[in-house]
Amino acid sequence: MGLSRSSISALPKLFSSVALFAISNLLLAGQPASQSQQTSQPPSIQLRVTQEPNPFLHLEARQAPLGQILKAIADKTGAQIHYSVLPEAPVTATCIGKTVQEIMDCLVGKQIGMVAHKPTIAKLAEFWLLGSSVGSCQAVTVTEIPNKEVKHRKTQETPESIAEKERMIQEQTDLLLKQYESKDPSQRAEAIGNLSSVARSNNPDVEGVLHNALNDQDATVREQAISTIIRRGGNVDSELGKALRDSNNNVRFAAVSGINDDVVLLQQALNDTEPSVRDLAKSKLESIAAKGVDTNKQ
Repeated sequence: MGLSRSSISALPKLFSSVALFAISNLLLAGQPASQSQQTSQPPSIQLRVTQEPNPFLHLEARQAPLGQILKAIADKTGAQIHYSVLPEAPVTATCIGKTVQEIMDCLVGKQIGMVAHKPTIAKLAEFWLLGSSVGSCQAVTVTEIPNKEVKHRKTQETPESIAEKERMIQEQTDLLLKQYESKDPSQRAEAIGNLSSVARSNNPDVEGVLHNALNDQDATVREQAISTIIRRGGNVDSELGKALRDSNNNVRFAAVSGINDDVVLLQQALNDTEPSVRDLAKSKLESIAAKGVDTNKQ
């Protein structure tokens, strides 16, 4: 859920996390788990690590066990991650950063339950997750809630609680929209990422900001914009087409990551100049073909 950058500048770091946590739970409490955004996606973990021209890490996890996500980080980066217990619920998270520390800050929350040793010449980064506090990490706040519990919570809703939920959503959305006006691209990228888990899908102000973010001068913001647009759902073909024409490899990769069954767009990506984009498009087309779908149509 959010990026591996500092929390919203208008609020202290801890309050920002708690606010996003509360809103995520309120949103999930108002709908059956079978209708939640995450249950429509198969489990997946994608971690891209680029060293040239600048260090860059991009983690996309969907409905995956936290232990598997941590293993992917350790395997890909060489970092040592220690823990004794982890929550069993699947995790959904989007994290972007320049270091493993930033990815871990995003995934489990810098201020909650983690001790980190920064890498040195002689030793890679090392992290300790502190017992049961892992269950409060930022990523875990957006996991699926069992049907029985959701139904129970739904019956307890009152007009006052519904109004309070809407007030909190609007308040946090307004803060994120304000944050997007920052001159700091990392702040803009974080704001765009958090909008996917907070803002209502029918908010015209949010749609306008996301559209503008696809044209942001910073590639990380554009990448986060297409990822957020994909997660919010709806008809996103035009946005995907625009992102596939972006000059930045990471933006185009993020766009292909969000294509499920659009053969035409995937065929377009087969001609990309970036090998990783072509490989991902090829893999998705092969998966579609395995289901008996004609992938040769134009």
